[in-house]
Amino acid sequence: MDLLQLKYFQTVARREHITQAAKELNIAQPSLSQTIARLEEDLGVALFYRHGRNIRLNESGKTFLEHVDRVFIELEKGKEEARKLAGKHQEVLSIATIHLPFLPQVIANFVAKQPGVHFRFHQGCYPSMRKLLEAREIDLCISAPQIDLPSVSSAVLLTEEIRLLIPKGHRLAGRGQVKLSEVASEPFVSLKEGYGLRESTDEFCQRAGFTPNIVFEVEEPRLMQTLVRSGIGISFIPELFGLNEPDNETESLTISDPECTRTLSLSWLNRTEQSPAFERFRLFIINYFNSLRKQKQIPGPRDLPRVIHRF
Repeated sequence: MDLLQLKYFQTVARREHITQAAKELNIAQPSLSQTIARLEEDLGVALFYRHGRNIRLNESGKTFLEHVDRVFIELEKGKEEARKLAGKHQEVLSIATIHLPFLPQVIANFVAKQPGVHFRFHQGCYPSMRKLLEAREIDLCISAPQIDLPSVSSAVLLTEEIRLLIPKGHRLAGRGQVKLSEVASEPFVSLKEGYGLRESTDEFCQRAGFTPNIVFEVEEPRLMQTLVRSGIGISFIPELFGLNEPDNETESLTISDPECTRTLSLSWLNRTEQSPAFERFRLFIINYFNSLRKQKQIPGPRDLPRVIHRF
């Protein structure tokens, strides 16, 4: 048994999918399967339930994963201690976020004032961020909806409006606001299933009495805007997507019925020790969104506690 085997196991356990894990690790799928099989042989127990191509951690696997996670956490602590003793300590923050076009510049502003802090940045959908946080591979994340896990704390940042994005010249151009039922027959451009925004907008349409006719699914939110400009369909767009990015080829409309909003939250791991950089960045993000809410006159969080602690 070696660290490489453990890292491979940790990735497969997080993904519960050999093909996806092999792609993430950049190795051949048969090699990864053989490595997991050798690990199970060394341990003398099976770690996964197997049903064809589908795998799922069994109870032995879940218990073993807890110990493997602790091994890598201790190794990271050891590296930091060694660097401190050698005078080469660097504070590293691993963060993940849903797509927010303005956020990289916000982080750049923080880095400019904190040059000793290094970032590892992930951008993805809600399930991937939840798994990264659960596997303790990131320190904090910005998501919608909120990450609900044991040993994770969350702070609500703001609630933003979800609007309709239409191309210039569309039949509804200039209306300002519409009922969602008015676009029931329109073709839609949407994110793929698994994204929090997709789940929310599907629910909005159901509440309006229809299932959206999705003609194009994408993984990159910016591509939705490009496709709307081209006239392929209309789309939902969060209010903050248009922050400091005026677009003369599209128009956003307020949805008067039903109410269409989403709430952004900041979630982080509860640890006995947090680095000074972590706390500075956490407060920086909370204060930034608080200022943004006031500046843009975005409503505050509705029907949610300001800070939620989970242990």
